[in-house]
Amino acid sequence: MLATTIAAIGGLPVAVPGALRDPMLAVLGVLLGSGFTPELVAQLGGWLPTLLSLPAYVALVTLASVTYLRWIARYDMRTAFFAGTPGGFGEMVLLSDRAGADARRVALIHSVRILLIVLFVPVAISAFGIELPSATAATPAVGWVDSLALLATAVLGTWLGGLVRLPAPALLGGMILSALGHAVGLLEGAPPVVVIALAQLVIGCSIGCRFTGFRLHDVLATMAVGFGLTMVMFAMSFAAAVGVHLVTDTPPLLLLLALVPGGVAEMSIIALALGIEPAFVAAHHIVRIAIVVAAAPFVFRRFSKP
Repeated sequence: MLATTIAAIGGLPVAVPGALRDPMLAVLGVLLGSGFTPELVAQLGGWLPTLLSLPAYVALVTLASVTYLRWIARYDMRTAFFAGTPGGFGEMVLLSDRAGADARRVALIHSVRILLIVLFVPVAISAFGIELPSATAATPAVGWVDSLALLATAVLGTWLGGLVRLPAPALLGGMILSALGHAVGLLEGAPPVVVIALAQLVIGCSIGCRFTGFRLHDVLATMAVGFGLTMVMFAMSFAAAVGVHLVTDTPPLLLLLALVPGGVAEMSIIALALGIEPAFVAAHHIVRIAIVVAAAPFVFRRFSKP
């Protein structure tokens, strides 16, 4: 993304074939759904109080973020909505593109948001007197049979998503089918690392290509706005963590890791390194992104003109 962004700003003719986007979006959907393993589903009952707080939390963060982007940064409503909604990076950019928002600004805002949150969380953790270890666990390899099953899930999920007219059918269809398969034990593991890397490569390049004609001054200005948005999101997450702690008595540090809207993988790795219930953290981020991806297009349609 950074390389193609620099190339695009420099005036080079960079482009990604549009036919590659949906398959890569299906890979991301299967990856999100793979988090719903039988072991994780079995623990959901004990996490129900905090999981039930997620819709209100998402609404709170989205309202504060969209208000900041709309009235302080002066973004148009479409761009402010998709840039301020705390969903996954690739998913929100692609949904914003479908809705006619400024996908370039949305991409840069979310990239700055994830980067700063991942950098800032260890600083916040140090305030609790906890040092962050550098070692992380390796991800187990997935066999060929499981890889083929996941591939079939992506293809079938994309087809079913289009059949029932889901928004972003490749993403949502793959995610729902993958979640169901993993929850009942029919599917195991996540897509192979090389496939995930390819999906990230294609989507990253396609995002970077959108910066064609985007001036360096505008990019730097957008990054400044992204920094302000990150501070708004972190403040809302901290307030929500304190509020949920008072109601459920869940440790506030655990809640902060589970709520602050960084990437699923990044926040889960931090929790794993700290030994603070990584499954709890992963479950809340997966459910948060699932809520956002499923609800954002429908919510936006309620108050958006064509």
